Amino acid sequence: MAQEVYREEEKLLFGGMARYGGIDFFGPNYSSSAERRDGKIYVWIDPSKLWQPEGLLARISQWPVLRSVFFWFRVLLQLLGSIWALVSFVGIMVVLYLLVYLMDFGSESIGGPLGAVLGFLAIFPILPILLLFFASMKFTIIGRYHGAEHKAVSAYEKYGEVTLEGAKSMSRLHPRCGTNILIYIIAASLIAPLPPFVDWTPWAVLQFIVISEAWFLFGKTRASVAIGNFMQRYLTTSEPGRKELEVAVESLNELLRAERGERGAAKEPVLLSPRY
Repeated sequence: MAQEVYREEEKLLFGGMARYGGIDFFGPNYSSSAERRDGKIYVWIDPSKLWQPEGLLARISQWPVLRSVFFWFRVLLQLLGSIWALVSFVGIMVVLYLLVYLMDFGSESIGGPLGAVLGFLAIFPILPILLLFFASMKFTIIGRYHGAEHKAVSAYEKYGEVTLEGAKSMSRLHPRCGTNILIYIIAASLIAPLPPFVDWTPWAVLQFIVISEAWFLFGKTRASVAIGNFMQRYLTTSEPGRKELEVAVESLNELLRAERGERGAAKEPVLLSPRY
């Protein structure tokens, strides 16, 4: 019975993120980063920075508005817990800045209809960013790794263990996918873009609080889940192949070993031959 309770706790605490080279998983005490090279699977295990509030702080973290602050703070800690996730995040921010700068510069220097289009996109940079994001997810290996990540987590949540056959039988759609909150980010960016006449930092913070509060209130509704599943199916995930599934399965299994105390963090990666 104690083991089953432990498993239930694990199911609630594991998260993941797909990237171009592989998959990262995050647990309460450790994180794993896995990739495939030359027919081998490399898995790095690092201490996790996924902080959990306790006691009175845990109750306060559930209050409206404050829960959003705690949510984004934990997202930041998750990024800091993996060098791959951090590099991806910084890269996205750099691309965002360059896109807005170039479109704003182009609208002033080019003029005419093209300048007007660039000026419009500078006000709503979410549009070209989404096109690039969805294209990279759907037409590169990232989408297949994203699907594999979902399948591995779903297999563990259902069976209490992760095997290739178990992961293959799962859907590549997952109710806790970050795509579901992306809906609210898109809506906020289109309805209330960052105005040029105010300092952008406090306005951006306010936007993210509104986004997460909307997600907390409506994220589990039938309509929100349906839209999220549609975006996952057609825009952010692809059906993984055997290679992507093997990376996901081995990465999550190594993380589970660390969380159960069977291994610890190490500077050198674990080198595995595909077992399936």
